[in-house]
Amino acid sequence: MIDKLRSNITHFADTHKIHILLVSIIILVFLPPFLTELPNFTDSFIKLDFLMILIACYLIIRKVKSSRFIGYITFILIIIDAFLESDILNYIGQLGISYMVIHAFTLVLKEAMSLQGDTKNLILVSITGYLIIGLIGGFLSAGLEYIYPNSYSHSADIVFDLYTFIYYSFVTMTTLGYGDMIPITQKAQALALMMVISGQLFLSVIIAINIAKFMQKKKPNV
Repeated sequence: MIDKLRSNITHFADTHKIHILLVSIIILVFLPPFLTELPNFTDSFIKLDFLMILIACYLIIRKVKSSRFIGYITFILIIIDAFLESDILNYIGQLGISYMVIHAFTLVLKEAMSLQGDTKNLILVSITGYLIIGLIGGFLSAGLEYIYPNSYSHSADIVFDLYTFIYYSFVTMTTLGYGDMIPITQKAQALALMMVISGQLFLSVIIAINIAKFMQKKKPNV
């Protein structure tokens, strides 16, 4: 009974890994601002949701042996760091997290751009890939500010936390540019350019690939 339940859970997670990743990112992007009246709960909620993102990324990359090993080590470091709060463990864990997210993105992107891929998850994979770009941009921006303080300025009463940088990443990559957060160093400006180019290039290529897949599907068999 237990083995059957474990098998069903594993099968469900493996089959719906892209769905889990997409929903987890959407929750991270949209829900935290509505929980600001419960700061302690909000912090725990964000950590739990981010853990779901990592689990979804792991499900995507786990077929690659080396990536599966890095995933194991990363989860162990996250657990140990929760008790020891070591800067070194935290830094190594952040590297592992970055690897998992970026590798998951490359695999999602590969599936999205493959003309021979399954078309039933076409829109799902494309949206997930775009959201991952925004998420990575937020992580990189937050890391840049942490390593090089005062890389960004703001024109409003803004707290430079992770959510703020995720917001900045999506605003930048979509070329909205509200101006409430401004990259003021060359490193931050270079990162902003990379985010804009990545977001627009991804949209352009994915639209072209989606049209090609649609035309290929509609093409009558000869």
